[in-house]
Amino acid sequence: MGLHGKPLNINIDDQPTVALKLDDAVASWDVLASFMERFLEQWESESLPPRVADFLPPEPGIFRRMVLIELIKIDMEYRRQRNCDFLRLEDYHERFPELARPDGMPTDLIFEEYHVRKTSGEQVDLQEYGQRFPSQADAIARLFKLDHHTMTTSLSDGLAHSKFSTGDRVGDFYLMSSLGAGAFGSVFLARQETMQRLVALKISMDRGTEAQTLAQLDHPNIVRVYDQCRLPGQNLRLLYMQFVAGGTLQSVIREGNRRQSRDVKVLADTVAATLDKTGVVSASNVPLKSELVGRSWSEVTCRIGMELASALHYAHEQGILHRDVKPANVLLEANGTAKLADFNISFSSQLEGTSPAAYFGGSLAYMSPEQLEACHPEHHRQASDLDGRSDVFSLGVLLWELLFGSRPFGDEEIVGSWYTSLLDMAEIRREQVPQPKQMPTDDVGRRLVAILRRCLKPEPRDRYQTAELLARDLGMCLEPRVAQLQERSKRGLMGWASHHPVLACIAAGIGPNAIAGFFNYVYNDQAIIRKLEGTNAFDAFWNVQFVINGIAFPLATIISVWYLWPIVKGLRQVHDQEEPTDLLLSRRRAFRLGRFVSYLGITEWIIAGIAFPVALHILLGGLERQWYFHFVGSLLICGMIAAAYPFFFLSTLAIRAFIPPMFQAEPMNKSDVRELRWLSRHMDWFLYLAGGVPAAGIMLLLVAGHIDDPQSGLALKVLSTVGAIGFGFALSLSRSVHADIEALLKCSELFTDTRDSDRT
Repeated sequence: MGLHGKPLNINIDDQPTVALKLDDAVASWDVLASFMERFLEQWESESLPPRVADFLPPEPGIFRRMVLIELIKIDMEYRRQRNCDFLRLEDYHERFPELARPDGMPTDLIFEEYHVRKTSGEQVDLQEYGQRFPSQADAIARLFKLDHHTMTTSLSDGLAHSKFSTGDRVGDFYLMSSLGAGAFGSVFLARQETMQRLVALKISMDRGTEAQTLAQLDHPNIVRVYDQCRLPGQNLRLLYMQFVAGGTLQSVIREGNRRQSRDVKVLADTVAATLDKTGVVSASNVPLKSELVGRSWSEVTCRIGMELASALHYAHEQGILHRDVKPANVLLEANGTAKLADFNISFSSQLEGTSPAAYFGGSLAYMSPEQLEACHPEHHRQASDLDGRSDVFSLGVLLWELLFGSRPFGDEEIVGSWYTSLLDMAEIRREQVPQPKQMPTDDVGRRLVAILRRCLKPEPRDRYQTAELLARDLGMCLEPRVAQLQERSKRGLMGWASHHPVLACIAAGIGPNAIAGFFNYVYNDQAIIRKLEGTNAFDAFWNVQFVINGIAFPLATIISVWYLWPIVKGLRQVHDQEEPTDLLLSRRRAFRLGRFVSYLGITEWIIAGIAFPVALHILLGGLERQWYFHFVGSLLICGMIAAAYPFFFLSTLAIRAFIPPMFQAEPMNKSDVRELRWLSRHMDWFLYLAGGVPAAGIMLLLVAGHIDDPQSGLALKVLSTVGAIGFGFALSLSRSVHADIEALLKCSELFTDTRDSDRT
């Protein structure tokens, strides 16, 4: 006999488990809410308890069981509130055998019964549940570790918001139109009367910390929350926030799939249709921003992804994880700017409103494998184990769907219970390598796929370690030259230099100086030493040459290696995938390396220009004044010519071999931007040096009247040849590196860290 003497002649045949596609589960979420609302209305309108069986869908399978679980939760709560005969789970199982198939009594139902009994004042022994449901003992023990007197797994608590509709007045707000609704909240375009402004008003159950969470966040790509208030006696909260008029990214994806095409026109048309629907602003008055107009779909996806990754990084820096990144939670401004919304989910499988069924509103499809495991009450992984890399995975799924129109792991299905499906989905993510149905043909698209595959790595340690690094790579993806720099630093000559920076820098720094030193030796020997009186002048010159070069070159090498060492250390840490200790110093040294070595070389050449005549004066017992000037002049000219080329060589190594790997490990900041601009200016100065000094040397020889001197003729030929060839080479190298710097600077405008560092 059933309640009130009425027989319950319910006979549910033993039906096999039916697989429900995840997209079907998403669509069925609203249907689930409608079943719950009908059951709630019956409880509110009738004095006798309604029969659960009368409100179930007729077709057996996953969806029926899902509805059954939620209706039982409602039934238990109302029976306790109305002092009706309280049914325990065994009673429901007797009437609905499907309830415990295929893997036992649902854990959230067990906990819901405990919650209802405890909150009604009944003394409940936790061991009782372990004895009643021994196969679920571990999961029950885990759930009961928390303070549970305020917790519930029932989804019905969130349905009270549904009684509001367009035209109602709620507190200080007039509801103008509906922007969206779900089982946990309704969102309206509303006018706040006291402030005379339009807001997005979210009406939801008064629980969670969404308002406190969002109030901490102030970022151009995060929806701004103004404030919150509560409706007394109704257990509802009003959260009013910035109104974002362009709709959701989910609408863009759906429209692209409907048209079977994805381009910027789909984005523009979807935003325009949403604007026309709300009537707040005309699409013709707010065109898409220039960064999106005329771009390929790969570039649009990169741009949106960069904005969202930047928003996630900012939130993570504040200690906030989103945990529900999906297209429905990305809002679009009228100009196409993406904004992240709905930080309401602070997921834990043990916390209120976060039963697995709640996440089948679409979120499970975007979860990382570790978050799916944390959702399972019997898995050892806890929600506290999750970090920002889980959000990075979810963003990767979102961007993959935006790029291709479908998610990376195919049409996932719910087979068996919710909890079994969680582990199955986690396993799919660990075993499958995402493959697009058709690889993009453009360079940006191919680079984007590689980036997204890294986001979707099953192990968190293999993904981008921060959302900032993801934003950086997405920004670089939009700059082909920067992407080429990254590739060039991994292979060929630049790849070798990146792994052997000391050898590369010694060759780049010493080579030009050694050539200039040899020319200076030959010139001084013929133009000065052979004209000196005495048979021992050459021996003295050779000895002085040997001593000075024996000191100058090793000393310059030692000083240069000392200056280079932070670069060596930083590159080694990056290549070995170690945690960098001070990449800011390493990058600063790399940017300044060419200048430092060039200034060091000029200094040594000037000192040598003074040391040569002084030493010869001592060894020879005297030296005429004209030879002093001759020595100083020849060494100064050779030194300045020699200094220009190490600058270009070392700066090229810095930009193409040293800096790209460092940017892979730590994004560019404002200090790097300043260094890049300084380096760009020095490129011009040293270019003048490379072309101007040989010309000045030729002019000095002409003014001095040594044009007929054979030695001067040799110098003129060398200076002319070196000046012409060297300047052409320096000009070509300068233009190429200038273009690299400009590309990096352009990238920096997209994602430069707003914080300056004071480290030196």
